Amino acid sequence: MSKRISGNFISRRDFFRRGAAAAAAAGLFHVGQSRAQSRGGRIVILGFDGAEPSLVRALMEKNGLPALSRLAEQGTAGVTRTTAPPQSPVAWTSFGTCKNPGGHNIFDFIRRDPAGPSGPVPMVGTGRLIPPEIGADGMLKTPARGENFRMGMPFWQVADAQGLRVKLFNLPYVYPPDPLRHGRMLSGLGVPDLRGTNSTYFLLAEELKSDVENVSGGKRIRLVLDGSGEGSISLPGPRDTRRPFSDPAAYLAVSLRVRVDRTEKRGQIAADGKSVDLVEGAWSDWLPVVFRYSAQVAVSGIVRFFPMSLGAPVRIYASCAQFHPGDPYTDLTTPPDFSRELASRYGLFKTIGWDLDTHALRQNDLPEDAFLEDSRRTMAWRERMTLDELDRDDWDVLVSVWTDTDRVAHMFWRFLDPKHPLYREDVPAAWRGALDDTLRRMDGIIGRVMERLRPDDTLIVMSDHGFGSWRTAFDVNAWLRDEGWLAVSDPARAAEGFLQGIDWSRTRAYALGLSSVYLNLAGRERSGTVSEADAGRLRAELREKLMGLRAPDGAPLFREITTRESYQGEAMNAAPDLVLGYAEGFQNSKNCARGAVGNALFEPNQDKWSGEHAASAAADLPGIFFCSRKLDQNAPHIQDYGPAILRHFDRDVPADFEGQAFLI
Repeated sequence: MSKRISGNFISRRDFFRRGAAAAAAAGLFHVGQSRAQSRGGRIVILGFDGAEPSLVRALMEKNGLPALSRLAEQGTAGVTRTTAPPQSPVAWTSFGTCKNPGGHNIFDFIRRDPAGPSGPVPMVGTGRLIPPEIGADGMLKTPARGENFRMGMPFWQVADAQGLRVKLFNLPYVYPPDPLRHGRMLSGLGVPDLRGTNSTYFLLAEELKSDVENVSGGKRIRLVLDGSGEGSISLPGPRDTRRPFSDPAAYLAVSLRVRVDRTEKRGQIAADGKSVDLVEGAWSDWLPVVFRYSAQVAVSGIVRFFPMSLGAPVRIYASCAQFHPGDPYTDLTTPPDFSRELASRYGLFKTIGWDLDTHALRQNDLPEDAFLEDSRRTMAWRERMTLDELDRDDWDVLVSVWTDTDRVAHMFWRFLDPKHPLYREDVPAAWRGALDDTLRRMDGIIGRVMERLRPDDTLIVMSDHGFGSWRTAFDVNAWLRDEGWLAVSDPARAAEGFLQGIDWSRTRAYALGLSSVYLNLAGRERSGTVSEADAGRLRAELREKLMGLRAPDGAPLFREITTRESYQGEAMNAAPDLVLGYAEGFQNSKNCARGAVGNALFEPNQDKWSGEHAASAAADLPGIFFCSRKLDQNAPHIQDYGPAILRHFDRDVPADFEGQAFLI
C-alpha cells in the first residue's frame, strides 16, 4: 500500500531508494576514525521495533511528531537498512553481533533440527527455556535456565571488556542477559513465560462446554461459580519434567479463587492469601502466584486480569503466568539482582518478552481497547525506567527499546489499508488511529529524553525494519507439492503441520518458518535426497520458478528471493537455502509457517494480524534513522551501529564484525 506524503504518493521502495541514493552521493561509509576525530560525549540509542519510515514521514509532514522534526532539522534523518529476512530476531541479533545471519545463527522465528528421527523437526528459532531438574527427594538438582541460540559476541560485551559502561533495556532477543562487568541489562522480547512459551494467555469463562479449550496462543478454562458467585480454577504454569507431556500434571498449577458480584460488576481473584480486585472493563493489579514442585522448591510468578464481563456470563482474560521480577524463574537482568532492585523501585511489572497479547486479541479473548490501554501502560513504564536510568549518570552508552510500534502495526494495519479483507470504516477512531497514536507516544518519549541530554551527548533513534500490509497468504508447501518438489504420504497429518505426513524419500524441498525454504539435502537432513553437487543448481532453479510466479491479479508474487550464498559465517549449516521476499501485500501462510501442507495456494488474510514484514523484501522495508548530529551517513545498515559506537569512543572493533563504522 502506498502512503500519502505531503499530498503526493511515495512508495516505501521509492522512499528508501531516494535515501540510499543521497547517502551514496554524500560519500558515506567511513570505516573508522582517529582519537582526534572523536566527538566524545555519551550515546543514547532509542529503538522502536517496526517503526515504518513512510508513516513517520507522513506524520512529520503534518507536524505530528515535533521531537523527530527537531532531530531532523538539527541533525540527520534517513533510514536503517535491514536484514534478509526483515524479522525482529534476525535484525536485532545483527544489530548486536554486527554480523549477517550466517555469522550469528538466527535466521527466522522458526528453525529446524534437520536430523530428526524421521525427518526435519521444527523448533523455536531464537532460544529456549530449560526447566529445572528436581531430585527424587524433592530437592533442586539444577535450576531453570535460558539458552540463546545466538553465536558471536555482541558489541556491548566488546565495549564492556574495553571499559565502557553500557546500559541496555528491553533489547529484543537478548535472553538470557549477557554478563557485563560495568553495565546493566534488562532482557526484553524473547523472555518466555513460565511455561516456556512465547506467551500463553488464559480465558476464564462460564460459557465453555468443555473444561479446557486450546486455541492458538492460549487456553480457555471453564469457570464454574456457585449461587453466591464463588468458584475456583486451576491455572497451569511451569513444566514439570518428571512427568511426560501426556500426563495431566505435566505442568504445575496454582489454584485461583474467584468471587464475582454480578450486580455490581465487581469481583476478586485470590491465591495463596493474596488477592486483586476486579472491575468490569478495567485492568487489575498484578497477582503474585506460587507454583510448587515440592515442599522444598517453588516458582514465583505474576498474573494480571481484564474482566470483559462480570455479569452473565462471566468472561475474564488472564495474562500469561510470567516471571516475578523480585524472584525470577531465571535471570532477567545483569547483574541478577537488578530485577529485584527494579521491583523494589517500581513494584511488580511486566516481564514477558512478548509484552502485548496479540494472541488473545486475534482470538477475540481481549478487546481492542484493552489491548491499546495495555500498550499505553507498557510504553509509559518503559519510559519511566529509561528516564530514571538516564538520570543516574553511570553510563557511556544507553540503549532502550520499545516494541509497541511493531505490535500495534501488526494488529491495526487492517484499518489503514482499504484493500485489506478486514478493512472497515465504521470502527472507533481510536482503532483507526491506533498506529499514529503509538507513533505520537514514541515521539513524546523521544522529546522527554532530549530534554535530559547534555550538550555533548548524541541521540540516535532507529528501528530494525519497516512495515506493510498483509492481504493474501501463499502456501509455499502446497506449491512445492503441486510442482513435484515435495511429496505427501499422509495428507491429513501434513495439513496439521510440524512437517508431519511428508514422504522424505521423494521430497527435494520444503518450507518452514515465516520466510525460509530448505532443500532436503543429503548429509544435512537425515533422509536427504538432494546431493551437494546438485544443490546449487536446484537452488537456482527453485528461485527462478518462484520469482516467475504471479498473483491472481497477474502481479509478481515475489520482489526478491535470497539464496544461502548471500550468507557467510560459522552458522551456515542452519541457514535456509532460500529466503523469501514477497511483493507488497503477500506473506507466507500461517499453515506453511508451521510446516503444514495445505490445499489452496492463495487465501485472503482474515486474521486481525493484518500488518506484516517477516517475509518481505529487505530493500522494501528499511527502518527509521534519526541522529541529533549532522552525519555523513543517513542510511546505516543495522550491523553498523556497534562499530560506530566503538569507534566513537576510540575502542577496538573486532576483526569479525562485518558492520562499517560511520562517524558519530
